[in-house]
Amino acid sequence: MNIWIFNHYAAAPEHVGGTRHYDLAKQLCKKGHSVTIFASSFNHFSKEEMVFKDGKRDYQLETIEGVNFNWVNTPSYRGILGRARNILSYTIKSFQKAKRDCEMEKPDLIIGSSVHPLAAFIGYLLAKKAKCCFYFEERDLWPQTFVDFGKISAKNPLAAGLYKFEKFLYQKADRIIVLFDKAQNYVRSKGTDHKKVICLPNGVDLSNYHQFKRSDSVDRIFKGIEDKFVVVYTGSHGIANHLEPVIELFSRLEDNPKLHLLMVGDGTRKKELMSIANEKGMTNITFADSIPKSEIPYLLNRANMSIISIMDSPLYKWGFSMNKIYDYMAAGLPIIMMASPRDVGSLMDVPGIQASNVMKENERAIMHYFNNPDELKHDSRLLKDYVRKHYSWEVLSDQLENYIYQDIYKEEADEKII
Repeated sequence: MNIWIFNHYAAAPEHVGGTRHYDLAKQLCKKGHSVTIFASSFNHFSKEEMVFKDGKRDYQLETIEGVNFNWVNTPSYRGILGRARNILSYTIKSFQKAKRDCEMEKPDLIIGSSVHPLAAFIGYLLAKKAKCCFYFEERDLWPQTFVDFGKISAKNPLAAGLYKFEKFLYQKADRIIVLFDKAQNYVRSKGTDHKKVICLPNGVDLSNYHQFKRSDSVDRIFKGIEDKFVVVYTGSHGIANHLEPVIELFSRLEDNPKLHLLMVGDGTRKKELMSIANEKGMTNITFADSIPKSEIPYLLNRANMSIISIMDSPLYKWGFSMNKIYDYMAAGLPIIMMASPRDVGSLMDVPGIQASNVMKENERAIMHYFNNPDELKHDSRLLKDYVRKHYSWEVLSDQLENYIYQDIYKEEADEKII
């Protein structure tokens, strides 16, 4: 089966950022399918050009472990206007390239994936031209995310337009993929047939955690803290990541010289977070730059625990699916979630995960594992087992493949009847 995926921000293993579609495509390729990902060459997370160093070509095809990446040359950016230009460039160029490719080899399925909806829209247009299945994957709920985080009002004309665009894609899609368990209810609330909705959360490629690829950059990060009990955070340092409470928590744990917080990543709030730590005179915290996804398993293997902080927002009533959670589980790192238990939902039932907004409770959880290494090892094994059963890409790709076969064979049967 020939599958195309349009994801502006898709990343390869050696890039910074999430590798959701690469990991999914890799498993589908192992099952005998052909998968091509149309992605921007400019990395949204590192703000670096990853492919076209000379800037002279518009496209480049690269195959990584069977997965085809059709890299689209898009302009670099920093601000909002630059990002808008980048989005338009990706939309126009990827559509033009895929339209030409479609004349030579038609896809059986096109998956159009947000964050921004234009990637999904061109997926719909091309699926219509190729007369094939179209899946709309809504990784973030646009514009609900903006509304719930207070960036725009629900009555704002921009929000109203995006809601209509969202509903249009819901109506045109053969399937709607969401990443959060309760997001299915969100889609249904828009008047969409619940049978069209698939919940396919983020996952993890467990093979990356069986053999670690040593990294000099990771070794440099751990220089001077090799003998510490390291609690790690990886990912964006932005407003939505709500990392101030993490800094505050470790300022309260400074009396124990063996405990250390490692913050790996970049974002709009990173400099401010570093300033807060400096003002407090904290010596039990290290800030490090983002690293490629391929180096994350080795980094996590050197840590003892992990931590996440979640901003209190109505958005989380639909659930969440952070890549880092499944990476932490695969590495066997107990997770401290600085969040309301009501937002965490079913994860509260997973051994090795502690969720609380109360500082004292989070302090006790860290000290408990610090003082009880046998229990840490026990819960580490349980986390690895849990993620293998529920969130490995092998399991998740099987689930998606079942839906694909249902839809493709149904379409073929309908054509024969006609």
